[in-house]
Amino acid sequence: MRAPLVLLAFAASVFAQTNLQVRKTLPKSEAHSGELPITRVALYKNGVGFFEHVGHVIGDQSVTIDFTSPQLNDVLQSLTAIDLNGGRISGAGYNSTTPLDQQLKTLPLALNGDPSDVDFYNAIRGARVSVTGVGAGITGRLLSIDLRAAKSKDTDPNATSSNDDRRFVTVISESGQVRTVELTPTVSVALLDTALHTDVTRYLELLASTRNQGLRHLTLLDRGTGSRELRVSYISEVPVWKSTYRILFSQTAAGTTTDATLQGWSVVDNTTGSDWTNVHLDLIAGAPQSFIQPLSTPYYTRRPEIPLPAEAQLSPQTHESGGITPQDAVAPAPPRGVAEMSSTVEVNGPPMAMAGPIPMSKRDRFFGGGVGSGSGNGMGPGSGGNTGGGIFRPGTGAVSYEQAATNSNSPQTTTSAFDDFFEYSLTDPITIRKNESALVPILQTKLPIERVTLWSPSEPVALRALWITNSSNLTLDRGSFSIVENGSFGGEGLLDPIHPGEKRLLSYAADQAVRVTTDHTNNTRRVIHLTIKNGMLTESSTDVAEVEYLVRNAAPDARLVIVEQPVRQGWTLDSDPKPAETTPTVYRFRVATKPQETVHLHIGERHTNYEYIRLVDRSIEQITLLIKNAKASPAVLAALQPVFDIHNKVVGLDEQIRAREADVAEIAKDQDRLRENMKALKGSAEERDLLKRYTGGLNAQEDKLAAFRSELATLHAQRTAADAEFQAKLGAIDIDEAI
Repeated sequence: MRAPLVLLAFAASVFAQTNLQVRKTLPKSEAHSGELPITRVALYKNGVGFFEHVGHVIGDQSVTIDFTSPQLNDVLQSLTAIDLNGGRISGAGYNSTTPLDQQLKTLPLALNGDPSDVDFYNAIRGARVSVTGVGAGITGRLLSIDLRAAKSKDTDPNATSSNDDRRFVTVISESGQVRTVELTPTVSVALLDTALHTDVTRYLELLASTRNQGLRHLTLLDRGTGSRELRVSYISEVPVWKSTYRILFSQTAAGTTTDATLQGWSVVDNTTGSDWTNVHLDLIAGAPQSFIQPLSTPYYTRRPEIPLPAEAQLSPQTHESGGITPQDAVAPAPPRGVAEMSSTVEVNGPPMAMAGPIPMSKRDRFFGGGVGSGSGNGMGPGSGGNTGGGIFRPGTGAVSYEQAATNSNSPQTTTSAFDDFFEYSLTDPITIRKNESALVPILQTKLPIERVTLWSPSEPVALRALWITNSSNLTLDRGSFSIVENGSFGGEGLLDPIHPGEKRLLSYAADQAVRVTTDHTNNTRRVIHLTIKNGMLTESSTDVAEVEYLVRNAAPDARLVIVEQPVRQGWTLDSDPKPAETTPTVYRFRVATKPQETVHLHIGERHTNYEYIRLVDRSIEQITLLIKNAKASPAVLAALQPVFDIHNKVVGLDEQIRAREADVAEIAKDQDRLRENMKALKGSAEERDLLKRYTGGLNAQEDKLAAFRSELATLHAQRTAADAEFQAKLGAIDIDEAI
């Protein structure tokens, strides 16, 4: 029979990861209790963990999980429950936490969550009370409570202190007697109304319940017969798991490729409220989208308060549809989960066979080539018999440090790739107690490496580095790494994700023996091509940037130095030797150096510039200078000379036109003066002579104006013809010259 599967959209939080207690809740079920222990934990890089509990239930049973209110939001978001043997999960319930202010609204008492004694007495005004402790007691209804300031005890007789305020209640008895009583420690006020006493009790219970709102109980009901397997899974917030690596290799000559042992470890933290006992642990290098939504908190939306109409009553009405027709929905493909992993590959097989004995060296030991030869760090094996770290004493059956480390560490891990994730799955169960952490081995493999020294202009200190190639089918996750060379600590560094087949430089220590300096730099620009067409001059030039580095190796052994040169946008490399590797940001050049040797490295780059110039926007002098600076042939200037000549003619005509226009303007100004003088004359004999004189002058000027205007018309016609000839000659020039 196919097991029913019920998906409940809940997600448990970290502290809900305790063993789930199975409790008897239904009246007809057989008494039975048990646990659903955590059997599987999958940790992601975005701080999310996937937890799975598996256990058995009998008959109609319930599973209860205790956790805090913030954690319930994860529970309600992604919990999945499956009865694998025919049972039916009928639902889940949990104690709600309605906000206190909303719960207080259901009570007749007008009190908030933090009332004072005055607020309380004002809320019960009109209630029947009994006041005792003030001589003859009084029974009646509470009218009011008053505050009266007491005199302060300081030097100011008029000052009052709020801390010494006195409280007085006024009670009216059934016979109409009004009595005011001061509330002192000896006075007691009793509520006589049973309903009011019940309301006050309920109010106090609500206040007390707020202390327990941090603890929530989710009960999952599973109905069925007989013993059945129940599986519950969810996601929750967890600390991010961290990767750390060890790279072990023996001393080799610089520039020689050798195999190194790469060991991968993971730091896993169990900050949950329960132990992880014999759980199946998966470490996934991926970050699925995850978020928290406050689903566990009752949500109240604001509703507007609309007053009733004072004059007209509104009738219900309907509104027509907007005419949008829903399209046929396409059912989405089911998401691929952790259970759909594929491409399982064994990371490592059985432990490697022991190597044969190592021949005796002259000094009967090997020295590490990392921080310093024979430096005592206590990290090498057999430290009890050695005086310094990294020292190995060979003998019958002895192996190298790298081989011994390889044989002693054999992580049983499989890898899987699914979606955009990569998973390390530990095949052996693991136990991590609550509030403890563990260093878990996740991989071990052989990778080819090349020992180099890395130098970059942005980092003037040369660095020891490994040029590593990920020849495995594993994706190496981001993390730190440590170098162990011949049993000695060599340095540490950081590693970005490395995919299968990818090559990466890993720097781990400073190399004090290598120094790279700039011998000289040279930046030049040379015009390489010149074209003139349709009045546009196009000049192509090349920028050449050259730098020569001096690579000095002061070490007693050879060094392979990797010199990085930044990649500049729009520039092309023009040098020999060619770079060994090009990344989006740098070129990498290999420079092999012998002991005590200095090697020159020349790097050249080219960049082509284009400049566009409209000839009509430049003077003849500017154009001539530009062509001469470009070192163009004399034929270019000779071809442009007719254009220059007609341009000079146009310029000369423009000067004549401006001169005649200035003459016309001067005559017009003088005529305006004469006309103003004529207006001032009154008709006497002398004035008539002046009028005659002014009139003669105007006539002579009119003759000059006519001559000037005729000359201007001729000049404009000549200028138009000359400009047309200039444009024609300029457009006819077609020069294309490589320089």
